[in-house]
Amino acid sequence: MGKETYFDVGENVEKPNIIKQSMLSRGAAISLAIFCFVSFLFLFSKSGCSFQDQYQYGISLIQLPYFANTTEKPSQSANISDPPPFQDPQNNIVPLTPRPPPSKDEVIDSGDDEVVGGENAMSYFRKLSGSTQNFLSGRSNTGQAMQVLAAYSYKDHFSATISIPKKIGSIAFCRYIGANGTEVAEPVESRVYPLFVVYCSRRNNVAKLGVTNDKSEPITEANSALLIRRKFKEYQHHVSFCLAPVYGKEPKWLHFVELVEHYKLQGVNKFFIYIREIGDYDKKMIDSYVKSGEVEIVNIPGTNSDVIAQQMMGVADCLLRSRTYSKWSIFADIDERLIMTDDRMTIDGFMRSITDESIGSVAFPQRWIMKREHIPEKFESDQQVIEKMPTRAWHETTSAALKGHPLCQEQVSCWAKDLVHNEKAIRMLVHEVVEFYPGFRELFLDPSIGYIRHYRDVKMQSWEANNVANLRKFGPFSNTTYPNSIGTKLLKNVLNRLHRVYD
Repeated sequence: MGKETYFDVGENVEKPNIIKQSMLSRGAAISLAIFCFVSFLFLFSKSGCSFQDQYQYGISLIQLPYFANTTEKPSQSANISDPPPFQDPQNNIVPLTPRPPPSKDEVIDSGDDEVVGGENAMSYFRKLSGSTQNFLSGRSNTGQAMQVLAAYSYKDHFSATISIPKKIGSIAFCRYIGANGTEVAEPVESRVYPLFVVYCSRRNNVAKLGVTNDKSEPITEANSALLIRRKFKEYQHHVSFCLAPVYGKEPKWLHFVELVEHYKLQGVNKFFIYIREIGDYDKKMIDSYVKSGEVEIVNIPGTNSDVIAQQMMGVADCLLRSRTYSKWSIFADIDERLIMTDDRMTIDGFMRSITDESIGSVAFPQRWIMKREHIPEKFESDQQVIEKMPTRAWHETTSAALKGHPLCQEQVSCWAKDLVHNEKAIRMLVHEVVEFYPGFRELFLDPSIGYIRHYRDVKMQSWEANNVANLRKFGPFSNTTYPNSIGTKLLKNVLNRLHRVYD
């Protein structure tokens, strides 16, 4: 008695108290391992690791399997059969950390003009305009009078967005108007650069900025605009959203509410919405967000009917409108949902993890999802939304379009969409920044980190028929689902807004 039997390789050997000692050693080892792991996480979170270091560690620690390349229908356990609305048993979205409201204090106006690359900015941009391809050369109107969409006041310069397509490098004159409506300084010759933008030196006591083809042209309401102040000491938002101009007859109410509520879950709380044309029913939804202060509407004037030119105008204006106001801006369409592949991370959280100051934009690769029906005309019931909301209804997904693919010779970023640091980018196209301020660059994400769920209308302009062969060159199609962890929250928020607006 008092002895315990220990079995080892079939032999019956008497080894008093060995099991008790082994159990103690195992418990101590487990405790030590847990302590070391927690210490590692603490030290890593407090370290000055670069973004690339954090990226590598993150991949090794939390890398999730990428979507399986299968064309099988999603199983019943996938989120096609999500829990009923207003239930979230997982409750695994980490709430956004409350932060104090940013200061609205402004920086002091600089006595000198902006300097870029060691020289006066006006001179720097004039050189760039002389070496830049005119993407809208066939759509530009060199003789038409200038019209100003908006004008902005920064600490060391002014900028205006014009609504008439002019060739890059076209001569334009900056006109400085005081509060009493008279000019307070001599006109200054400038150039159109980038597209739809005229850069102007600062002058004192200016309330409105005008842009004309020649310096003697009369100032009118059309060719001038009150200056919008953009001189904040602190960013008013960390991530905002710039929506490409909305147009077309397809109903948009469900697209729009889903877009706003999706990006709010990603940490975005300010949206600039560019509208070319929209119906009253859809506008009612947008107006509800205007009233809550989350949305600002920018109307695209009828001076420019070309769809591509309008989108370029919206991009140019939102970059200026967001500068110093928001640190990062998402530039995307109404049917695009940028998302982190690890859905425990929000876009806002991911962007806050970037410590490499050379990064001026983050490109999310495209994955197109075949949307085979139009949005319903009007909101009828919860069940209708559960069945028709794009993030729930459509799953047939292309492989990611990656930068450098042979199909992307002209589309350098391969149809990606960018989050742009508004003070590091000079010139953008629809899909990428093509000119940074010196020293900055793009980070193109691997789709295992983040990508775009683009719910593309396959019938519009015969898009699927014209593109499906090339889409398959990116890799096989697969069935994917919007993450259930945030899908239930998204559905709840969408339905709440719909009932508030349309009931």
